[in-house]
Amino acid sequence: MSEHTRKISVMIADDESAARKLIGHFLNEEVDFEVIAECGDGLETLETIQKRKPDLVFLDIEMPEISGIELISQLENPLPVIIFITAYNEYAVKAFEENALDYILKPFDQGRFQKTLGRIRNHLSKPVESTSIDNILAAFQGLVDKKGGNRYLKKISCKNKGTIKFVPVDDILWIESEGSFCKLHLAESFELTNLSIKRLEDLLDPSTHLRIHKSHMVNIDQIETIEPYFHGEYMVNLNGGQTLKLSRGYKSRLESILNQYK
Repeated sequence: MSEHTRKISVMIADDESAARKLIGHFLNEEVDFEVIAECGDGLETLETIQKRKPDLVFLDIEMPEISGIELISQLENPLPVIIFITAYNEYAVKAFEENALDYILKPFDQGRFQKTLGRIRNHLSKPVESTSIDNILAAFQGLVDKKGGNRYLKKISCKNKGTIKFVPVDDILWIESEGSFCKLHLAESFELTNLSIKRLEDLLDPSTHLRIHKSHMVNIDQIETIEPYFHGEYMVNLNGGQTLKLSRGYKSRLESILNQYK
């Protein structure tokens, strides 16, 4: 590699220091890769990806603070190249094969790691589109379906003046769409997230948070009463005094709400 050729910037995200050290050791032997950051939890990983914008991330699927799906879902396209590091069995991670560049099963050796580096070099040498967030989330969906896990978010990231705050979804009373982002209404305040209401509809558990209008989602546990309105619509009254409209286009959701309390 020419000394003037830009190296591939790499971030290593794993809560196990031994795994980070091993990956760093393998990469230090490569002239075309440069480790620019290491992280040990999901929150730190998310912040670092947003700030440093690495070309490549070695990402452990399960880390403290937030899970892999929570982290990926709250990034913006285009994503860096992501190589998943996982202890899941090989059968389960087959779900990633069509949606992620590669995955490495723990424990791994240098031979397996070299194979991954070869795929990375080949991928980055071609003018191909980067993997989208939706494709990565599809991979996670396939994984949790096989594993029997829960794919839904437990926390949502909200950025305010450069600080990222994570709001537990159980604390959200209702959600209001504000164009390409959403306002999360809490008991005594609100937070803004850059996730759209369509993205939140996909990422939140419909048994707890349900979309009832093109601009509104509601925490089902916060519903006090539901009253008929005009033209097949309903008014949803929340415990905190707020009233939201359930529009005709989401009328079928009413049955879903009522079934929660049978």
